[in-house]
Amino acid sequence: MERIRAVIAFGLAAISVGAVAWCTVVAGPVPGLDPPPSAAAADPWDLSAAAPAVERGRQATTEVILARAGPDDLGPVPEGRLDERRRQLKVTITHRLQMDESDTLAETLRRGDGFPQDMQRFTDDGFGAIKVSGTTLTPARRLAPVLTTAGGRTTVRFTVTLLRQVEPGELVQVDFNAPTARPLLIVYRKVTVLPGDWTVARAVSIRPDREEAKRLEFTVGLYPVSLTLAQDSYGFPDVPEEDDFSWETALGLLTAVVLAGMLLRALGTGWWLRPPNRELVAGLALCAPLLIVPVLAGGWTVPAYVILFGVVPALAVRHASRILPTSPRWTSHDVLGATGVGVLVAIGMLSWSYLYGQLPGHTLLAGGGIAAVTAAGSAVAFSVDLGVRIVIIRLAALAAGAAIGLLALALWVKAMITGAYPPDSVRLVLAFGWALIPVAAVAVATKRWTRGAVVVALVVSLLVQGWPTEWLDAGSWSRAVPGQRVPSIGDLQLTPLVRGVMGLLLLGFLLLVLRLKRLGATVEGAASHTAQATVIICLMVVYLTPRGSATIADINVPLPMLAITSLIAWVTALWLLDRPHPSIVEPADQAAHRHLIRTALHRRLLLVAEQELYRIGRGKLGNGDLSMDDFDQQRRALETALHRHGGHPETAFATSAGCTPWHNGVHAFVVSLLLSLPFLFVYGLPTGLDLSSFVFEARSLIALPAYGFVFGYFYSRVRGTQPMTKALHLMAAALVTELSGYLSALVEPDIGPDAKLQVVAIVVGEVALVCIGLGLYWEWRLMHLAGEPWGRVRNIRSLRSLATPLLAIVIAAVTTAATQAAGQTVDRILRGDQETSQRP
Repeated sequence: MERIRAVIAFGLAAISVGAVAWCTVVAGPVPGLDPPPSAAAADPWDLSAAAPAVERGRQATTEVILARAGPDDLGPVPEGRLDERRRQLKVTITHRLQMDESDTLAETLRRGDGFPQDMQRFTDDGFGAIKVSGTTLTPARRLAPVLTTAGGRTTVRFTVTLLRQVEPGELVQVDFNAPTARPLLIVYRKVTVLPGDWTVARAVSIRPDREEAKRLEFTVGLYPVSLTLAQDSYGFPDVPEEDDFSWETALGLLTAVVLAGMLLRALGTGWWLRPPNRELVAGLALCAPLLIVPVLAGGWTVPAYVILFGVVPALAVRHASRILPTSPRWTSHDVLGATGVGVLVAIGMLSWSYLYGQLPGHTLLAGGGIAAVTAAGSAVAFSVDLGVRIVIIRLAALAAGAAIGLLALALWVKAMITGAYPPDSVRLVLAFGWALIPVAAVAVATKRWTRGAVVVALVVSLLVQGWPTEWLDAGSWSRAVPGQRVPSIGDLQLTPLVRGVMGLLLLGFLLLVLRLKRLGATVEGAASHTAQATVIICLMVVYLTPRGSATIADINVPLPMLAITSLIAWVTALWLLDRPHPSIVEPADQAAHRHLIRTALHRRLLLVAEQELYRIGRGKLGNGDLSMDDFDQQRRALETALHRHGGHPETAFATSAGCTPWHNGVHAFVVSLLLSLPFLFVYGLPTGLDLSSFVFEARSLIALPAYGFVFGYFYSRVRGTQPMTKALHLMAAALVTELSGYLSALVEPDIGPDAKLQVVAIVVGEVALVCIGLGLYWEWRLMHLAGEPWGRVRNIRSLRSLATPLLAIVIAAVTTAATQAAGQTVDRILRGDQETSQRP
């Protein structure tokens, strides 16, 4: 009986595998280009509705005029985007199409039902899209099409205006793409280029019909051509001047050395003594060159993909399994849930295979059904001797799901080899592989495996590869088209490999934050040199590139775009924390903190009383209202009371108030963040095509709050003995770091003194407002934790006590005024030349 059951089980398994193999063999390739839409006749702007083929008698001309943009042209440009050191270029493109009056296209255009939303598609597909290099100042503006009819001929004119900004000496490339409309609107078109203040330096695939200094005419067909133009007023040197010594390289290397040294100090000797940690570092060191070089230099990236999404996750999981005392305790419900998710993904892939003709519907249903049923039957035959019905049912469900997943995987692999495939399917598989890295990292950081960490890691992995809008856009799950554009930020193309590396950097930063949480779990954690090194690394990473980094790169000052603010943050953090600290008695709990505060308040009262005795006693002794014996008796009584207290009264306000460093740091970070939120109107909202780029762009939002976190985490070690003095020292450190990001802009001679003064006023105002506000909050918090009213240390009836809050209000008002008066130059310096993230 056992042998018969084994034969049946293996036979069913073979049938299941055979069904999968049969479906894979009979599956056909999927064409890479989508066919023309069948319902396009309802769209008047669709060229297929105009004519079944190219109508005779049509003539098309395109005129491209390049000119310097004037003040009226630049009016719609947002503030801060214009750079007076660059050249603003206006490109006017005019398409003219002549046709017989009886042409059906004329009537289609005359109705104009799709105006204006389909104008771009009509002109770009019909005439061929024209792309102009340079920084885009505003989106392309299109005038309404103008139709004229005379002598039995109808002419329609389309006008497009582009605004670009280029560097002095930068070449401008104009690409004339081939028409993509099917059926074709025209086959040949005559192009006239009037370069104005530019000279045609290079022409590719062009045979001129007329060639003059300021006029170029040529005819182009169904193929792309391009022009490269140079500025007339710019002379190109024979030998570009280059400095032998590069400040950017030197300080960049110094930053890397400092970060490496601080990381070694943050990990500590005990971390390096564990063999699993040394093995992990050795493995990552072997993988790093093969991973980083393709990212920076390009080239063949297949090994880099294998390392990042295969080898590194395997190393992470192996490291976690060696560090943690127990293996993951997954239940059958967890396995069934994971199988359910896999089945949903597989059904999505199988649906794609049906929709795009890889397999007919009946073949797909038959093959998938046979594979799933026979796999479930095989699992039942193998497990029937267990005698537990629920276990048998679960194994059958797992086997059926595995069969469906195997079928979807096989069809997907064949689609990749023989034809088109869903573009985002590869990213999805890579995201699932990359998700193992944060799962293992969080398990090591928290010392346990958790289901929540797995779910969060999967979500984060998907967000690292793109926002939901990118995952769910129209072309993500259709078919990959050759030449598809890759999203980019500036010159950095956001390939899955680059996004994975950026995600690793973000994960490393988050792991350092988790380490700070663990080190700051006790009151004594603030005295740890390991915690200090860790928080300095985080601060340096936040300030790795200043807010005005793009502006700095455009100024001929020997300061690098990278690293200067990071090094300044390192120096100021050491100055803020490393010094001989006063003798402070740290309270172990809230009761001890309450006792210290009340003792300090009592001594303050005695000191004030002593001052009043000397001030008032002088007059009373002179008038005879107070005898010397009475004066000495009161003086001795005050001195005896003061002597019993001992110590400096202000040290009670320099303690952690019985709270852990992590608790204090989070409070300070949140308060600093709330105080700096209004300045989003100055620096702009962070943007990004994925989670990593968004966090990188949000560095200006969390920079000052990071200093606030240092203030709260190491409050007892910060210079000063009371909240406001500590806050002023914090303001000095943060101000030097913030201003260092704009130093090269402040010494640039082309920028006027008024603009520089406004930049300094805004930066100083923001730092002062955040730091003074944090100091006032911390003063209130210490009194609140002690159960005492804030008025005992800051009396609203005293002008001296109100000086600090009034100063904060004045700073806020001055900063607001400077912000309102800021012009385009100031806005550009503060925001930098923000490159727009491009989507395909």
